[in-house]
Amino acid sequence: MRKRNKQFVIRLSDSEWNHLNELVKYSGQSRESYLRMCINGLIPRPAPSVELVEVIQVLRQIAESINKLAEEVYKQNKIDNSIYTENYEVLQKQINEIMILIRQPINMEDVWQLQKYGQ
Repeated sequence: MRKRNKQFVIRLSDSEWNHLNELVKYSGQSRESYLRMCINGLIPRPAPSVELVEVIQVLRQIAESINKLAEEVYKQNKIDNSIYTENYEVLQKQINEIMILIRQPINMEDVWQLQKYGQ
């Protein structure tokens, strides 16, 4: 059985409808999901741009290359592997922090006075 079994009808003007659809489009979520977040006092952040996703993919490839390099250096026993491992872990941590920041919703109280959201 569905947990969400309650529904309601809301009437919007054309401009309100268009504005809602624009916000939903930029969030990359469904209209229902977007409105649920708003009801819970959160405003979803816009979905990350294609460019940002590409940057993160490149950073991940760099991190993988660093890891492979560290493995080879360790096997050859010529340079301290811990330096490479530490840098790899720092890079991975930063990538994860970027992903959290760009997908973390915004608290409505922080932005409720902005005109776009205050109307």
